Amino acid sequence: MVLPCGRRGPGAARTLDGTAMPARLIERSEGRGGRSHPLNPGVTTIGRDEDNDIVVTSEHVSRHHAEVRWDGDRFLLRDLDTKNGTLHNGRPVTEAQPLHAGDEIVLPTRPPLTLVLAVTEETVTLPPAAGGLRGVRIDTHAATVYVDGSPLRLSAKEYRSLALLHGRDGGLVTKEELAKEIWPEYGGAVADYNIEQLISRLRRKLEPDPDQPRHVLTVRGLGYRLVV
Repeated sequence: MVLPCGRRGPGAARTLDGTAMPARLIERSEGRGGRSHPLNPGVTTIGRDEDNDIVVTSEHVSRHHAEVRWDGDRFLLRDLDTKNGTLHNGRPVTEAQPLHAGDEIVLPTRPPLTLVLAVTEETVTLPPAAGGLRGVRIDTHAATVYVDGSPLRLSAKEYRSLALLHGRDGGLVTKEELAKEIWPEYGGAVADYNIEQLISRLRRKLEPDPDQPRHVLTVRGLGYRLVV
């Protein structure tokens, strides 16, 4: 069980100049969003003790388990030398790891608890275009995707692949990059078939005509890009 923010309270985090810190950790389970935890402008702590910012009431989580620290330029995730460890995108955290929008932090609860980094400033809108192209909005603040104003239910892998494509601003994401980011537990050693099936499922949910995609385009022999 995850309790609301602890010692600092649930308000939006602030930078030194008083502006809102545009990032949160969103609980996710089977592709669905849950409770939102704003990140602090300094350090956000995660653990079993009540003095943590995010309190996780599980015997498998250490009293002070992990922290997310803002270094003035980016968020860094650290495991605090715990017995059961912390995962970042499926990989054990052995040293400070930079966090990007859509990244997953997995804690060793039963079942495992996943926290997804959502950055408010990365909310984008893809307006409808000629030929029946539907409007798609990616809200990383809530880790949610909307099509024509309606929320779209995506699996965790579908959401992470879309977030990775979106982060390239229309640039290429290679199959190798997708494999490493979406299947880190296999070290990216997955067949092209797995990647193609993932993209096919994403297109069926995003595109008005999945056989003639206009959002998620194939760069033959290399990978994919998202048309914004």
